[in-house]
Amino acid sequence: MRGIFSNYCDYHRPHLFARPRATITSSGLPHDIDGTFTSRPKGGVNDRLFGWDSVLDHCNGLVLYDHHHQTKLYVCNPATRRWALLPSPLRKPECVFFFRYTGYYYLAYDPSVSLHYEVFLVPEVPEDGEASSMGQWPPPVHTLQVFSSRTQQWEDRAFVRQGEPVGTVAEARTDSVEPVCCGPQRRYAEYWRGALYVHCRGAYVMRLSPSEDKYQVIKTPTSIKENEDAKPYLGRSESGVYYVALAGLQLRVWALNESGGNMEWLLRHHVNLEALSHRLKTLQYYDKHVNRPWTIVDDRSNNNCEFEMEVQGIATDEEDEEEQIIEWNSDDDDILDIRNSSREWGDGVMDFLGFHPYKEVVFLSESFNVVAYHLASSKAQYLGVIRPWGYGGTTASLYESYPYTPCLIDSLPENGHWIGASKIGPN
Repeated sequence: MRGIFSNYCDYHRPHLFARPRATITSSGLPHDIDGTFTSRPKGGVNDRLFGWDSVLDHCNGLVLYDHHHQTKLYVCNPATRRWALLPSPLRKPECVFFFRYTGYYYLAYDPSVSLHYEVFLVPEVPEDGEASSMGQWPPPVHTLQVFSSRTQQWEDRAFVRQGEPVGTVAEARTDSVEPVCCGPQRRYAEYWRGALYVHCRGAYVMRLSPSEDKYQVIKTPTSIKENEDAKPYLGRSESGVYYVALAGLQLRVWALNESGGNMEWLLRHHVNLEALSHRLKTLQYYDKHVNRPWTIVDDRSNNNCEFEMEVQGIATDEEDEEEQIIEWNSDDDDILDIRNSSREWGDGVMDFLGFHPYKEVVFLSESFNVVAYHLASSKAQYLGVIRPWGYGGTTASLYESYPYTPCLIDSLPENGHWIGASKIGPN
């Protein structure tokens, strides 16, 4: 894991929150992360120099990038700085109110299997007049628009439901359009072992199997009623697909057990975050000189220090200058003592930013202060402030966040236009 991409309320672009790596070498490491997406190809129809941009999804090193309210959609690789401009779908989702759309895009990519990727456009629950309120939701045959980098085209794909629906259209409509009132404006998805898991309105996860054109409904461990007071999150961690409900300062974490073909959510952790919240309040007001090992990648920050990605096993020449890389230990550095935390400032409001993809560690934020919280040991590591330079005001807050894992291989073009065959031969 390299960092966290985040979108912000009333802010025009996403940023990468990461550990800076300063290198002193004659040649340097071969790649730097484009944490501000400045490598996006400019020009052409409907292009704006300063648009309202956001990250729509991340999957195994590729990012689904939205330029100015879906005027243009890209798939990009911040590590290789290559971009692919996607053609318009067969039917573009309509914006019904601010960030509310009639469909949402999700990315599926696994470079260990193929360098090709797919983008899925998942329709929202139909509104009044579009479908019978007593009809099943999701339907027995669910038609999704899917873009394939192999064919360079969008197509309608019919997925046949295996098992029961979550309920009726009317019941699904009782769930809020946005997952939370203040926070992420869209629900998350995860691609795991050839299946795409999409958290959907109606308190269920849709497990899509693209190779079989089938899907399955998995009810979330929390109901629509419970979700009114909780912040839900779908992610991937050590054991596969996880689900989170953060209600106040009570954090519950489930892992999806798929053994024997049965889908079952197993409660892994139930954590009271009060002590952590109180410690972060103290940190915010008193500990001004605490170490902040991570920072926002910004044109103005760190004197334009390069943010290098980790590449293991690089051979060094004896004639090269000595490399000095600032490392961060994801287990032991910057431990925050939360014992005997003061209750002077009262309870705060925590945001859930995501999972570490390879260990049961979650990233939490309060007032833009970010910690890595180890679920098994209750150990907390303070990372820093995730607020961009100069960003503030009454609406200043986080929208979506995506833990980022770089990938040095892809089939994206050099010039930013979508292409057919890859130069490096994807499967």
